[in-house]
Amino acid sequence: MEYSINPEVWKSVFAVPGVIVDENIRLSGAAQLKVLLWVLRHWGENFTIEDISKALGMQSADVKDCMQYWCELGVMQTAEFQKKTEDQKPDEEKEDKQRKVVILKPQKPDTAHVAEMILHDKDVAYMMNFAESIFGRLLSHNDKSTLLHIHEYYSMPIEVIVMMLEYLSGAGKCSTKYIEQLAADWWQKGITTLESAEKQIQYLTESEKLVHKWLVIIGQSGRPATEDEITTANLWFGEWKMTEEMVKLAYEKCVTNTGKFTYGYIKRIVEGWHEKGITTLEKAKKEQPDKKNAKSTGRYKATYDIAAYESVNEADSEEWD
Repeated sequence: MEYSINPEVWKSVFAVPGVIVDENIRLSGAAQLKVLLWVLRHWGENFTIEDISKALGMQSADVKDCMQYWCELGVMQTAEFQKKTEDQKPDEEKEDKQRKVVILKPQKPDTAHVAEMILHDKDVAYMMNFAESIFGRLLSHNDKSTLLHIHEYYSMPIEVIVMMLEYLSGAGKCSTKYIEQLAADWWQKGITTLESAEKQIQYLTESEKLVHKWLVIIGQSGRPATEDEITTANLWFGEWKMTEEMVKLAYEKCVTNTGKFTYGYIKRIVEGWHEKGITTLEKAKKEQPDKKNAKSTGRYKATYDIAAYESVNEADSEEWD
């Protein structure tokens, strides 16, 4: 079927900047586009936020958010901003930074759009029903808006979102904030298919087991692990095949030599074992510390001597802590 513009509509036209279609239309929500089109149609007239709100049937607060959205993208400017920058050259780096912030946190679908999608899209309706059943509670508007936002903004298929929700439910992480953070992380990593999602879930599940070993060893199993700890746990236990007993031994040596828990000190011990091919507890116990704190190929050799450790450059210590 071919389409064409009704010639009658050309009797009344207004300009739309090309950047809107070229760069922003894919990532902008329906409410944001509605507000922008209304403003462009009435540009040059004296209007207020309340005028836009009344004309579009939107809340004033939502209209303000939409206006701010276009300001942050550089499509619109406030009078104050225009006056401040009219004699200054725009800082391109700052504009790029602002654009990234907006892309990461765009406006979520409003109540009307969510309701319309649930009513007319059976896949969206299934996603909402599945979320309610697996979480064991009714979804709030924020819950529904977040799920639809993930589907529309991140272009994430419903089946991938369902798999993600099932994983989060099993992990006891059903908060809307965590769902949104995980979805953003997957999107940045290009995880948008069932196959890639399944591999990521396997990695996350295994990582949780490995990092739990580390937190138990240092007596801090009640807190979430840092990104560095997750990476380190996967490296030590997963790739290097270090045993829990070996890492516990490194922890004990650290506390004995320094009188406290020092993350970087333990890292140095374990890395020293790996460099020397030590992979068993028996060999680790027999390992004699290197007292010379010499530099080799730009790195310090492993040492368990407290005096040698404290002589390490302060910047090096801060890097590990």
